[in-house]
Amino acid sequence: MARAVKKLSARTVVTLRATGRHSDGDGLYLIVDASGAKRWLFLFRWQGKLKEMGLGGLTAVSLSDAREKAAAARHTNGR
Repeated sequence: MARAVKKLSARTVVTLRATGRHSDGDGLYLIVDASGAKRWLFLFRWQGKLKEMGLGGLTAVSLSDAREKAAAARHTNGR
C-alpha cells in the first residue's frame, strides 16, 4: 500500500495554527512553533540513521517549493 503524499493544501499551510509537526507525506513536514513561525523540514534515512534537513521558512519557501526541494533531496540521497 502506498503512503499518502501531498496531504497539505496551500490554504491549509497558510491558515494552520496548531503547534507541532504536520506531515505532507514522504518525509516532508511543516513545523509550526508556539510563536506561530512556520518552517519546512525533510526527514530521511541516511546509512540507517534518521536525519533532518531544514528547507526554509514559510515566508521564503512555498508548499510547491518545499515539495520540489524534498524531491531533489530524495534523488540526491538515492531514494
